Amino acid sequence: MTPARYHREVAALRVRGDGRRARYCRAVETITMPSSVGIRFAHAALQVLAEEYGIDLLHIKGPAVDNSLLQASEVADSPVARRSIDADVLVRPEHVDRLFAAMRQHGWSMKYRFEDGSAFEHAATMVHPVLAPVDVHRRFPGLGIDEDAAFDRLWAERHTIDIAGVPCPVPSVTAQRLMLIVHAARGGALDHPDIRRSWTAASEAERHAVQALAADLGSEVALAAGTGRLHEYVGAPGYELWLALSTGEISLVRIWAARVRAAPSRRAALRTAVRLLVPNARRMETALGRRPTARELSRAYLARTRWGVREIRKTLRARRARVGAGR
Repeated sequence: MTPARYHREVAALRVRGDGRRARYCRAVETITMPSSVGIRFAHAALQVLAEEYGIDLLHIKGPAVDNSLLQASEVADSPVARRSIDADVLVRPEHVDRLFAAMRQHGWSMKYRFEDGSAFEHAATMVHPVLAPVDVHRRFPGLGIDEDAAFDRLWAERHTIDIAGVPCPVPSVTAQRLMLIVHAARGGALDHPDIRRSWTAASEAERHAVQALAADLGSEVALAAGTGRLHEYVGAPGYELWLALSTGEISLVRIWAARVRAAPSRRAALRTAVRLLVPNARRMETALGRRPTARELSRAYLARTRWGVREIRKTLRARRARVGAGR
């Protein structure tokens, strides 16, 4: 059974309420499958929903990466498998709520909201009884222009590839290079194979195309962070943030401070700053296997406050040491 047919039949069974077929449906949903298969089926299922409900989305990372970027830079003909734990899609911002509604009607539920993730609040996680989890991106960290304009730019140059037998729209190869580099840089993985394949092993023409796209998307600083050229952007907006993210050698407080300064508005900056101290109740619930109690939340808040104070003191001591060494 193809992912498209599976998803349609499961949805139809739920709607009709057919007792015998509903039991079959429940039995199907108890089946487990290898994560790599579940991820591909998740991509395919989401594409079926996108077409059915008029949703624009791009499949990114994982099985959506172009074959030309899966070749090892050291051995041109040796493919390298990319390990993923979930499927990733970038959705037209105005279609996000429509996608969530469609997914809920077909057995998906929300595990983490946008605000439960990183300080970028860029992705929400949806889970399904059978398929792999999906990270639904409303924006991609590192793309500095307005999220609607960024999606339009990527959407305009999309092409399709087959994932689990379903044609799925993906960004251009140039855009994939940029996104893989920026994603690795955000995680401080400057030696990541994605950077070697997307940049180090790229031709001059391919690099030029990536740089031109980064300029269009406001991603020059993020790209520089992933390609060893961040020193060229000292003092530029976002420099401290990408220095902190890409090196991994700076305290967490400084990373958060850089994110606050890089926030697009005062309101966003305040929200980011507050999240430094507020415990994440949803992630606590996942770790505990139940909702945290008021006492547990209070303890977590106190622990986060103490951690913040320690980190601030550590940062100030390091700053004083640098100033003293420079005298």
